[in-house]
Amino acid sequence: GIHYYVDGWEVVCYAASTLLCAPFSGSDVTFVFINNRVTWTEAQSYCRDHYTDLPSVRNMAENQKVQAVIPAGCYAWIGLFRDPMKWSDGSTSSFSFWKNGQPDNNENETCVAADFSQSGTWEDWPCDVERARYIMFYTVLPS
Repeated sequence: GIHYYVDGWEVVCYAASTLLCAPFSGSDVTFVFINNRVTWTEAQSYCRDHYTDLPSVRNMAENQKVQAVIPAGCYAWIGLFRDPMKWSDGSTSSFSFWKNGQPDNNENETCVAADFSQSGTWEDWPCDVERARYIMFYTVLPS
């Protein structure tokens, strides 16, 4: 892959996959994406191995921030799953942004992807489907 640096952060580009990292300051959250088809569990494992976790989207501003870094028409795993419904980091939130008719729990759909062809609305999917091209997570970096 091609390695280059932006504002002191390494950016690695591959023909079919891109990893972007961006610094932030204060309590702001930075969302990072990986262009790779993986299951929800693989996405969670990758995030936990390399950064923090899949994103917990607690309000519309955070949902829009996620949407801003994903190309239109792409799906992205987010950290929400049913056990009962909670975030990957173990927290809960009253905020949701479900697509009409969702969640429908068809075929034991217990993980959640955001549909960025539909304004970032959420759908429940089976956790083992490799349909989401982009996985999202946030990284908390020291100031």
